[in-house]
Amino acid sequence: MAGTAGASGKKGRGSMEITPQQRTYARLAGALFLLNYLFQGIGDSVTILNRRGETFAETARWAAESAGLYRVALVHVGAAWIAIAVLAFALYAVLEGVDRRLAQLALCLRLGASFVGAASLMFRVAEGRLYQTSATEGPFNPEQLRALVAVAQRAAGAGVTTAWMFMGGGSVLFFLLFWRSRYLPRALAGCGVVASALVIVMSVAMFVDPAHTNALKLVGGPLFLTEVATALWLLVKGLPTPATPTAA
Repeated sequence: MAGTAGASGKKGRGSMEITPQQRTYARLAGALFLLNYLFQGIGDSVTILNRRGETFAETARWAAESAGLYRVALVHVGAAWIAIAVLAFALYAVLEGVDRRLAQLALCLRLGASFVGAASLMFRVAEGRLYQTSATEGPFNPEQLRALVAVAQRAAGAGVTTAWMFMGGGSVLFFLLFWRSRYLPRALAGCGVVASALVIVMSVAMFVDPAHTNALKLVGGPLFLTEVATALWLLVKGLPTPATPTAA
């Protein structure tokens, strides 16, 4: 009875057989890891990275003149959060046979990251609208608009930071399952566990002390590298192929 109860939550690693469906989801997960970063890079480069060093008036002028481009960039950011949600399901489909309950918890955490992150987009939309309002006569003077934009930026940042807490927790569990299953090289899976835990610490520190957000973002570098390496491994190598028994 005890053995039966223990088997309900997870299967023995030695008896696990990798199905074609798992292999398909593994390659989908690899593609989604990369798509997430591609969409994020396109969206954030237009609205954040390329705007660094500009004054409020310069950014407001750009936002007013490029309202369509601003919205398209935010669509890419939204697509990144959707990719994170689909990625969570793909990873769950690959790893549920290792430990279903842990895989379910990891899925819930990663989905939570997607939902919170996508919801934070409303503040970035409001930020863009405030920038555009500054180019016309309105009820707010420039100082008031600058303060409102700062509030919107801080709210959007807090939403993303909270999403990273959820995502880090889910990633710890998914990489732990990769480590236990040996679907990835153990060194790569172990790096994923440690790097994901660092993202949780980073996110909490950013939430508590947002003034050092830019410096703290460097702590997320190891997870970025690990996820890119994982993506390439899943796309190129895929899940391990069982050894063919040799004739005696």
